[in-house]
Amino acid sequence: WIPLEIKSASHLLCVADLIQNRNDPEEMMGVVLWAAIVLTLQQCLVARASLLSLLAIVPFPSNASRDGWSQGLELVPAGLVALKHINDTPGILGGHTLELVVKEGEGCGASVVVKDIYSLYQELQVGGERKLVGVIGLQCSTPTGAVSKIAGRGGLDLIQISGATSPALSDSVTYPRLYRVTSSESIVDAIISFMKHAKWKRISIYYNEGGLYFKTIARLLADAVRRDTTGLTLDNNGGLPNQTDESIVQGILNAPLIKRNKITLITGTEYQCSVFLCAAYMLGRKWPGYVYMLLDRYVTSDIKATAMCDAQTMLKAIEGVFTFNLARSPANDSVLVSGKTYQDYRLEYLQELRAYIERTGYPLDANGNIYANSLYDQVWSFALALNSSLKVLDAMNLSFENFPFNSGQISDVLEGALQKMEFQGAGGQITFKNNRQPITSSSIHQVVSGKPILVATYNGTLTIAGNFSLDHLPSDSIDRIYIFDPLWLTIIIAFISGLCLLLLVFNAALLICYRNEHDIKASSPSLSLLTFVGCILLIVSVLLFSSTNMFIISNVPFSVLCNTQAWLLSLGVDLIVYTLFFRLFRVYRLFQPNNFKKSGRVWRDESLFTYILLLTTYSIVILLIWMVSDPYVRQEEEMYDNNATPPHFEVKQNCVCRYDVLWLGLLFLFPAVMTLGVILLAVLTRNVQKQHFKDTKKVNICIFSSILALVALLPLWMLLGAIQLYDWSHLTYSVAILFVPMACQVTLYAPKTVPYLCCTKLNPTKSATLISSTSSR
Repeated sequence: WIPLEIKSASHLLCVADLIQNRNDPEEMMGVVLWAAIVLTLQQCLVARASLLSLLAIVPFPSNASRDGWSQGLELVPAGLVALKHINDTPGILGGHTLELVVKEGEGCGASVVVKDIYSLYQELQVGGERKLVGVIGLQCSTPTGAVSKIAGRGGLDLIQISGATSPALSDSVTYPRLYRVTSSESIVDAIISFMKHAKWKRISIYYNEGGLYFKTIARLLADAVRRDTTGLTLDNNGGLPNQTDESIVQGILNAPLIKRNKITLITGTEYQCSVFLCAAYMLGRKWPGYVYMLLDRYVTSDIKATAMCDAQTMLKAIEGVFTFNLARSPANDSVLVSGKTYQDYRLEYLQELRAYIERTGYPLDANGNIYANSLYDQVWSFALALNSSLKVLDAMNLSFENFPFNSGQISDVLEGALQKMEFQGAGGQITFKNNRQPITSSSIHQVVSGKPILVATYNGTLTIAGNFSLDHLPSDSIDRIYIFDPLWLTIIIAFISGLCLLLLVFNAALLICYRNEHDIKASSPSLSLLTFVGCILLIVSVLLFSSTNMFIISNVPFSVLCNTQAWLLSLGVDLIVYTLFFRLFRVYRLFQPNNFKKSGRVWRDESLFTYILLLTTYSIVILLIWMVSDPYVRQEEEMYDNNATPPHFEVKQNCVCRYDVLWLGLLFLFPAVMTLGVILLAVLTRNVQKQHFKDTKKVNICIFSSILALVALLPLWMLLGAIQLYDWSHLTYSVAILFVPMACQVTLYAPKTVPYLCCTKLNPTKSATLISSTSSR
């Protein structure tokens, strides 16, 4: 047979190739000259020794069920086109041939590699016939981080050139051999610059909390906003779980503090962006009232229908969305490093892609992938670095045929070549002088009628497209419109208050004027004035309540009005109830045998004044404790109106304190007990024979009508406020409070004072002498 010593797998493979290429069966059995065999075998070994391999790790469609983007095989044909251009170029690589070895990696967002990287390298180094000189692909940031931490260390000291864009990958300590043909740091500057041009000061950021790129870009943008000295504010910076759905997003967007955010940046997977835009649209938070910005997303192709939004609804949801994309291609007539124009390269890529689909059977998009330009540039970067390193390695007595994986010598030489490199790639101008990555320009598009329209570009400075105007952009915060009582409500409250005051003044004037008349004198005009004071306090409290709903009032004056209103309301009720109680109690005692004579001084007006004022000290003490420990303060209640165009917050001023129910309960507990005493005394005095002193019916009508009004109207007031019918709520409260002084004037005093209005005075029947002169004194 063939008298050769098979020393390695490469010898065996060469012999196998040699036999397969023979046409004569007898020659296949070894009937050939020894010299021919040796010569052919040597040529084979030389050819195999000159084969340099690049390992391309890309996500396959087979792991599409895992997290994130998984169309990495659509990039491979661009690498094959680059190999063809390189291997067909004479004089490059010193006779070496470059090949691509494609292996499966995880989808974007995954933090592991499909198989152990050490085992993968060992598998590729079968018998030394394949010289692995570098790693490319690595389009997704999270798997790139997982691979690069290993591949850049001792024992596997290989250069990696990646298309990943996460700013975290710029860390040369963590990723010592990682280079990138695309960087995303400039996109942060593009966002900040665009915000300033649009005069936006506030922004919210939502990111995929499971992806390295998404988290890092969100952190960089948040840091840039915080460092900014022109007043930029970060309203919210929150993560989106991997299993995001519309209900989760709606829960986030319905949070009270989040509703005010109009400018929102979303950086996440295609599905997360779709779900977020759908949920926002279903809540009515859409363009032109709201602005959403996506990073590195091509809206018309990346954003898909979701469970809640079909394709037609999603078209409405993406209207007005801004996308910030890294520039991944030059002009069509740009001449690439291969000498071909970008347009020619793109045609070759699409032809190769369709042929690749036929060979592999994978469900790839025959229209191509814009990220493919990145792999084209990665292959060319390695080819130029390898070519530049040949002479340096020769001087060091090193070669790619003996690549020392446990030493960094060759990788150091390659790094030196990469850092000096600059060429026109399919993704733009490629250079690694800036922290091992190029300065990538950005393009900004807005979706208009379902199509992305270029509005600006950023390449260190922002350039606005000629057909785009910043004037139509919304403000960065939702308008706040204060709700005040309408004019008709103010007029009604003022009219009722004025009517009460007019009746009160009328009754007070007649009481003073005819105070010596028997029927007036029997009503204790002096004590009645305290009732009048209480009525005035209630009316003024209503007017103060109305004033707090008429203007924008600053915090301190508003708090003073609120607390003053509480004082007036409490003391007004006290004076009315306590005065009625002691009036009736004196009548009750008056007609008890011998009681009045024994303690006549106790029942004089000045004594009753003292009793009433002493009882009001209870309320005064409660009010003082309340005002010191838990006073009313001004609070703005915001109600979001998403049906308005544009949506806005309706703002209402309120008096609030922590324990107002407790304080009001303590204040009105004792007056409530005294009200029951008034009712009891009215019943006990119903049989008094002297009509001038018999106020039983009047008091009962006043008390029962007031209680009935309060019981009916106050719950209605709270119900109307709860359903945000504030106009009617304010009217109900005002009528409930004003009903009390009105009832007092109409039922207690008007029956005695109205007769004195007539031209012919209605002389009341003279009362018999009720008390002796001694007791009178």
